[in-house]
Amino acid sequence: MDAPLLADLMAYSAQIACLAVLGGLLPALLRLDAAGIRYGYFRTLLALCLALPWLQGRQSMPDAGAATTTVTSAVIGLQAASRGTPPLAAFPWLTALGVLIVCGMAARVLWIAAGIVRLRRLRRAGYVAPACEEHQELQRLIGARAEIRYVDGLGQPVTFGVRQPLVLLPEALRAQPILVQRAVLSHELIHVQRRDWAWLVAEEVVRAALWFHPGVWWLVSRVQLAREEVVDQLAVLATGTRRGYLEALAAFADETPLVPVAAFARRRHLLRRMTLISREVGMSSRRVAVSCAVMALVVAAGSWYVVSAFPLREAAAAQETLTEVGPLERQATPITPENPVPRRTFSVDPVYPPEAEAVGANAMVTLMITLDASGQVAEVRRLGVAPIAAPAAGPVDRQAMLAALDALVRSAADAVRQWQYESPADPPISIRVSFAFSSSGVPRLVAHDGWSVGNARPFGVIGGPAAVGGRSGAPLAGGAPPPPPPQGAASEPPAWAGDAIRVGGNLMAPKKVKHVNPVYPAIAMSAKVQGVVILEARIGTDGKVSNARVLRSIPLLDQAALDAVMQWEFTPTRLNGELVPVMMTMTVQFTMN
Repeated sequence: MDAPLLADLMAYSAQIACLAVLGGLLPALLRLDAAGIRYGYFRTLLALCLALPWLQGRQSMPDAGAATTTVTSAVIGLQAASRGTPPLAAFPWLTALGVLIVCGMAARVLWIAAGIVRLRRLRRAGYVAPACEEHQELQRLIGARAEIRYVDGLGQPVTFGVRQPLVLLPEALRAQPILVQRAVLSHELIHVQRRDWAWLVAEEVVRAALWFHPGVWWLVSRVQLAREEVVDQLAVLATGTRRGYLEALAAFADETPLVPVAAFARRRHLLRRMTLISREVGMSSRRVAVSCAVMALVVAAGSWYVVSAFPLREAAAAQETLTEVGPLERQATPITPENPVPRRTFSVDPVYPPEAEAVGANAMVTLMITLDASGQVAEVRRLGVAPIAAPAAGPVDRQAMLAALDALVRSAADAVRQWQYESPADPPISIRVSFAFSSSGVPRLVAHDGWSVGNARPFGVIGGPAAVGGRSGAPLAGGAPPPPPPQGAASEPPAWAGDAIRVGGNLMAPKKVKHVNPVYPAIAMSAKVQGVVILEARIGTDGKVSNARVLRSIPLLDQAALDAVMQWEFTPTRLNGELVPVMMTMTVQFTMN
């Protein structure tokens, strides 16, 4: 189960809960005691709840404002080296929840299957009821024919089957008065005539599919209770006596059926059913029409409201292709010290797909992910994909390599869609993530959630299929990839520069007093990537680096350079005798030697 699916499931569950509460109050408020109307109403309400996902459109997120983008880079390598930081350890809550839901469904389905198997065995239990005029008369009167058998030890009357219906009666029923026997048999034959057993199985399947939702359980039970009330009225009309029917209900109310069939009587429903049978329930046609119209209007208005209040997510085609900017990314708010990148709380590593394994593809995939208010990855967009080394399989067909690179993008996108962050301070926000795929090894976290790079331009990632065959300066063979083109300084200083003064002219660069060597990333070493990363950093009045951004990027090395520079310390800078923060350009060189 992924995060968008879970969000849709929660929204759908909220919609059902609201409709169940609203729908449950209406019959009581309108004093709707007509069994047939109640039965049709609850069936319609249950069908409406099941059809809600198809009756509503997916809602887009509300418009918020201007989009700004990228701030951090997470580089995850799939390679064989044993060095580096181990993957994040987090319990897969979404997966566990999906497994729990599926297991619950399977358990309910197995329970239904076990009941059906038990019913098949009961077909041969007991003995066929002796032919008698009483049974034949009731079958002619009701218009239903079924095999009738008496079973010793059976607690409640049981009716099942559609093509070959069977009525099983408790052996103890033969000791009851004739009025009670007529009432019980009439009740069961009416179920046969209405083919209620097929509807009962369908309702139990619905309850199994949505077993975790109490609103569904309640609605199904209302439907089944209303059906029994309808059958009660029909049976009383068939037998012509209420007394015998009330005695029959009381006689079997304490017995529990062991199979998935409608119980003849239940103790918790006994008072209501006996009350409806004992008195005449009269509703004029005008009152019935008005009540139905009111319920239809209220349920329709309630459905519109809950769909608006708990919308399902928009399944945009652009997000499936991963090439267009989604509506949420257009609304992304700037990353600032007041709105930092939230901490990632759950991650899933991408897998090396078979298409890439077939050609030994080694590539860098860069994506833009957009977080919603809950910290879930709501949108994913491809920024670029570029080979980072010669394919392990040697020269390959261009189409095969294109398919491999597309498979790598899909694998990376599938992984990040399951990531979970803490809630952003000012959502939505967009974050750039980069994955390095190698033809050997297992998923391994190399760097995670780097320092803010302010308004720096995107990394030098070669984008799109043109990267294949050397058309964009990245040949598929021949050792390490060429360095990315220089990007230069941004035309505007980053927001975090503040009042810092750029070093130059009469303002001398401060002297470094603490140096920390960068850690050469294992994935970069495996891919033989080397070169110079140029950064711009802000040095505070205490001489410490308070923030930094990349000006000239080598994606596999950027994070290591940032991590090292953020630990450097310098002598405080004075201007006219006062301590001032300064902006300074720094270079970090990586070489295999």
